[in-house]
Amino acid sequence: HALASTSGTAPAAAAVQHVVQLPATYKRLVAKRTGRSFREVAEVEEVPLPQPGDNEVLIHLKYAGINGGCETFRTRGEHAFAANRTKDTYALGAEGAGVIAAVGPSVTSLTVGQAVACNSAAAFAEYGVTQAVMCTPVDEASPQAVALSLSAVTAAAALEVTAGVKEGDVVLVTAAAGGTGHFAVQLAQLAGARVVAVAGSEAKKQRLQALGLERVINYKEEVRT
Repeated sequence: HALASTSGTAPAAAAVQHVVQLPATYKRLVAKRTGRSFREVAEVEEVPLPQPGDNEVLIHLKYAGINGGCETFRTRGEHAFAANRTKDTYALGAEGAGVIAAVGPSVTSLTVGQAVACNSAAAFAEYGVTQAVMCTPVDEASPQAVALSLSAVTAAAALEVTAGVKEGDVVLVTAAAGGTGHFAVQLAQLAGARVVAVAGSEAKKQRLQALGLERVINYKEEVRT
């Protein structure tokens, strides 16, 4: 049974659609200043549940990606996140996977109850709002879907768009056992490239070797003399 509520910024004729009784509030991780580390500034906050605006969706999040580099830069206010230094509060997290809980006016590509992977959803939270175009329908909200939504896309963009990797190329992948790295080595292999993978432990080296890589270097053990 579909219920309709109206966003405060949308015309009454363009109602936000949802199918379950949504909570009045939800919990999320935020920071109210920048600092030396994520741990130093992150805190739990309970706030009113937002309604999605035009071309937005509200997602009931099931899984969130832990992207150590981005969250460190975010909470330090570095690089693309420099503006956080002057903000009173900013949400934490990015990519996630969950189920559409409500759709805003003009959204026709997604439906309530649909499983999606999403980006830019501040996914360290129970619910998140993001643009509908930032969501990809998936069979099931899962950890694998989260990894594909950002780490795999980053690897694909670097190899296919930026580098234009082709058969016979030699590709060196650093941090090859990480989120983006382990996708990069596999995508490079699929493109027919020769892959050299670099990682920092024997366990990581073994995991990469299990992918059938031609050359894996444990940089903590192999040194140039």
